[in-house]
Amino acid sequence: MTAMLGDLVSGDELRLANTQRAKRVDEKTIIAASVKALQMKREAEEEDGWELAKANKRSLRMKRAKPEDRQLEDDVWSLFYRMGFKEMNASRNFMVIGKDGSSRRQLDVFAKDDETVFIVECTHSRENAAKSIKGLLDKIEAVREDVIAAVRGKYGRDSKLKVKLAIATRNVDVRNADRERASAANVPIITEADLDYFRQLTGILKKAARYQFLGRYLRDEKVEGLRTSLPATRGRVGDTTFYSFLISPHDLLRTAYISHRSRTSNDDIGSYQRMVKPARLKAIGAFIDEGGTFPTNIVVNIKRDDLRFDSKDKFGETATGMLHLPGQYGCAWVVDGQHRLYGYAYAGREADEDRSVVSVLAYENLPALAEIKMFVDINTQQVKVRSSLVKELISDLDIEDDDPRKRLEAICARAVLNLGSDNASPLNKRILFTGDEKTNWKCLSLASLVDGLKGNNLVGSVQKPSGRNGEPVLQPGPLGHLSAKALDSMRKAQRTLQLYFSLFAEGAAEHWELGDAKGGYLCTNLGLRALLVLMRNVIRFIEKDGTRVVSIAPEELVELIEPYVGPVIQFFTRASASEIAYFRNRGSSLASVDQNAMQMMAIVASARSDFNLPEIKQYLDSQDAAGTEQAREMILKIHKVLYDDVVATLKSHYGEVRDAWWITGVPKQVRIDCDVRYNNEGDTLRDRWQSLNLIDYSQIVVYEGNWDLFKDRYNFYGKGAKAKLARWIGRISRLRNITTHVEKGPLSRDQVQYVRDVYALVMRHIAGGEPVDGKVQLLFDEPSEQGEAA
Repeated sequence: MTAMLGDLVSGDELRLANTQRAKRVDEKTIIAASVKALQMKREAEEEDGWELAKANKRSLRMKRAKPEDRQLEDDVWSLFYRMGFKEMNASRNFMVIGKDGSSRRQLDVFAKDDETVFIVECTHSRENAAKSIKGLLDKIEAVREDVIAAVRGKYGRDSKLKVKLAIATRNVDVRNADRERASAANVPIITEADLDYFRQLTGILKKAARYQFLGRYLRDEKVEGLRTSLPATRGRVGDTTFYSFLISPHDLLRTAYISHRSRTSNDDIGSYQRMVKPARLKAIGAFIDEGGTFPTNIVVNIKRDDLRFDSKDKFGETATGMLHLPGQYGCAWVVDGQHRLYGYAYAGREADEDRSVVSVLAYENLPALAEIKMFVDINTQQVKVRSSLVKELISDLDIEDDDPRKRLEAICARAVLNLGSDNASPLNKRILFTGDEKTNWKCLSLASLVDGLKGNNLVGSVQKPSGRNGEPVLQPGPLGHLSAKALDSMRKAQRTLQLYFSLFAEGAAEHWELGDAKGGYLCTNLGLRALLVLMRNVIRFIEKDGTRVVSIAPEELVELIEPYVGPVIQFFTRASASEIAYFRNRGSSLASVDQNAMQMMAIVASARSDFNLPEIKQYLDSQDAAGTEQAREMILKIHKVLYDDVVATLKSHYGEVRDAWWITGVPKQVRIDCDVRYNNEGDTLRDRWQSLNLIDYSQIVVYEGNWDLFKDRYNFYGKGAKAKLARWIGRISRLRNITTHVEKGPLSRDQVQYVRDVYALVMRHIAGGEPVDGKVQLLFDEPSEQGEAA
């Protein structure tokens, strides 16, 4: 007896089935003879989890979310429908009947197009966790022979249909052993990230996305119905063979593949293209419908090194003849021209009736790195690719570069990129990749995290050669690998960082989820940079007893680190808004990152007396609590002196009639801001200019011609632009914010001294009236701000 398939639908029946499958909820209508009876029925349904969708006079439309297992099946089914598969299973009860006529096995999704049949088994988990798919693999192995026999029995042995069995997952962290077994059995695993990606791609490419899907999951597998032969010219450039030919865009679409930089389970190093733009495709489709053609080549890389070419005529290194393209989905990787090619998916003409051709330049099995370089060269010359994407690409190119500097940057970049796409990572989907839109939750920068890894020498450092003719070498750091292999170091760094950041993501979960929204700090660029500095110093402390961190596994290393970062986690779990603001308001400079990391280390030291690194003691000793109180009093006096002097000077020069001094001598924006504060305060007994802030004087004294009125008393820096000569007012204003907000901590000794120096100058030259010598620098910036002043 021949194996048989259950009920399948196509055409109008298929469209009707999709109407139900595409819904996110189950629906039903309840009716009753009276309003009271209808209400009773509604209450009974609501107890079973249904909720009201629409109320009519004598009936109610109820809805309920689909069970998670069925939702996954329907999502997979609907994706295949949208990709253009023409015949599919009608319901969840689809069966394959074995050759013996008695065995019946249920299959979740069956989808057929002209060349392929896909059968997909689905599994999910309520929480993202490790789960075995051994049972599904066993089922697929048991049913494979019957499925193939049933397909051949229904469609004929000459149909040449390619049959593929796969597994779709949601919220499942597939175990490595199962993943290896699935790979050995040639059973692809379609993750939720893959489903999201192809759902997005189908919205853009329409049914042409099917070829991307088949190219992904049938890669390197022969599909007899795809074989194509056409006239071509063959040539060579160096060691690379290329072909030039004309082909129907629809034939090229079937074998073309574009590896987009998108967060899917695909880990190809050649994943370099940017996502196509729907608006551009639509415009190209309209251009094609109007009879437009393209004069330039679509550039592809045919990933086969045994292409058959029947030569007819030769001209030196060039020959003409017949090229036989392989029968494989995804064998022609598009290097340049994806919008021109996929524009045909938006054109109104049917593929069977379209006689269009496109010009193609096809390279034969160009190495992946050379392919990426070609893409970068083509697109950077045409100013098409964002620099951030090129940086991501260079990271791929240099992963095994001979230059240790490039290799180190590539290792760091690849580790961070993987952290942003790994479901088990606390940074999953929170790193901004090319084309992503920034949100409070997705706010992390690849460049910032890579610089943090490099700047702290966590993965390694490039050492100068010892001899005159020696080459620089990459010395592995604590997150590097002793093997010195780039991939080993990348994997160790990624795993260690995943475990380390997970301590904070799980220990201070509510805070971590905030990202850079109000009240959030840890899961921001600056927060993670500070955590990397903290990690470096904790590792340095651990190594004081002779431990070689570079030689131990990530799990063991993080186990050693955990006790020392525990106090920091506890701090951010219970920290008040003002305490979080203390970290956020320090600024975005590297000096601010180091200060925040030092504050974290001080938190650790207060909880663990053994954590006694010398710089922590030096940091704590540098804080001047008593001096901060003195500075607060001095700043209040400075503010009072400036108010009296500025107001009196402007009144004397511009006059007081109709507040001329206020209108003429004060910048408009300062007046507006002051009016807002005055109106909010509601104190009608005060003059509006009494709402001036300390920082406002730095703008007033340099406004238009005002500097000539003030420079003989306010120029404490000597020579330079007038705005810089008055910058001491801004410095004092910033320090005032610290002295008046306890949560921002005490000033350092250097900051207190700066306030004392300014106070002395203000009392001597502004309050005392002694002119300054404009050629002499009387004031020097506090050390932490000398770089900014320069």
